[in-house]
Amino acid sequence: MSAIPTMRRGACPSLPEPMQTGDGLLARLQPLAPLNLDQLAGLALLAADRGNGILEVTARGKLQLRGLTPATAPGLAEAVAALGIAVPQGFPVEVSALAGQDPSARFDPRPLARSISDGAAPLVPHLAPKTSVVVDGGGRLRLGGLKADIAVSAGEGGLSLALAGVPLGAVEAERAAAVVIALLQRLAARGMSARMTEVAAAEGIAPLRAEFGLAPPVPVGDAGVDPVGLHPLTDGGVALGLGLEFGQVRAAVLAKLMDAARRAGGTEVEPAAGRALMLIGLAPEAAETLRAMAAGLGFLTDANDPRRRVFACAGRPACASARLDTHALAATLVPLLDGRDLHISGCPKGCAHPAKAALTIVGLDEGAGLVVEGTPRDVPARIVPVAQLRETLQKDLA
Repeated sequence: MSAIPTMRRGACPSLPEPMQTGDGLLARLQPLAPLNLDQLAGLALLAADRGNGILEVTARGKLQLRGLTPATAPGLAEAVAALGIAVPQGFPVEVSALAGQDPSARFDPRPLARSISDGAAPLVPHLAPKTSVVVDGGGRLRLGGLKADIAVSAGEGGLSLALAGVPLGAVEAERAAAVVIALLQRLAARGMSARMTEVAAAEGIAPLRAEFGLAPPVPVGDAGVDPVGLHPLTDGGVALGLGLEFGQVRAAVLAKLMDAARRAGGTEVEPAAGRALMLIGLAPEAAETLRAMAAGLGFLTDANDPRRRVFACAGRPACASARLDTHALAATLVPLLDGRDLHISGCPKGCAHPAKAALTIVGLDEGAGLVVEGTPRDVPARIVPVAQLRETLQKDLA
């Protein structure tokens, strides 16, 4: 690649087309299959050699390399391919990090996801870059919390379809891929900026249900558990889920984790929705030992850790757009949370968490904007000097 393309607003960064951010270029990848430990260690080396040494796991379970430059970004896709890491070539469909390995799941979502991915591949140039489809097989790691244009979820007695979070109807397993592809075709016909909220609003849920011959929606059950912790697998082993503080890990720290995982008998690692890494192939006793070692490296090993409820972007000094040192600020505010979600955004873009949070702090030229039950793009309830922020929140949250 001879030049880094200019990304339009709303586009998604990828390996061949990274996106300009405040701290350089950012590249994102969604591995097609679980990575072996050497592959993730290889990505850590690429993050150090070509970027700023930071590897991220997003809220949707995708990997990101930060701090790339116009000199180091070209050839990144080839370097990742040389590690044997495959990425989706069709339409990317999201499944659980434990897909096919969770004994409590109602079905293995991977065959359906592949059918949708292959069938929708010709539509990719005609769909909005952020168009998303989720196939949730049930079990421990549910994906119902992810925003999706179309979600296929394991329900009580069948599969349930939802459009932009609104239940559409139940569908037979053998028809599910065809119906999802037809809905994506309907979306593509509206143009590259359209999202499924527009289709549902314009055509109506009830008429769409009748047109596609769907039964009334079926309940989809609980929300599952946090990915952080120990999870039983179908082979009798366990997976160890580790959270990443602010969704980030330094390449050198990740390399140490991979070394420890090898010694513990781990075989695979999968990025998981919820800013976590899932280490697979462990015996229960070895998993507990690795869990303690990972905690010493700074990984989050307890799902109840209050840092699991904090969303923070790179912030100052890493990001030139930021008006706040988000990570340092988060460390001082975590003790005040008392179970609340906190989003600290260095600027109004809200890169770390596009959804609403109980409390959002956004960096502005005038100071720190406080937004209650909103996003960084909402009008702040008030703006306070950064130096007075902790004192102000200590009073407000008491």
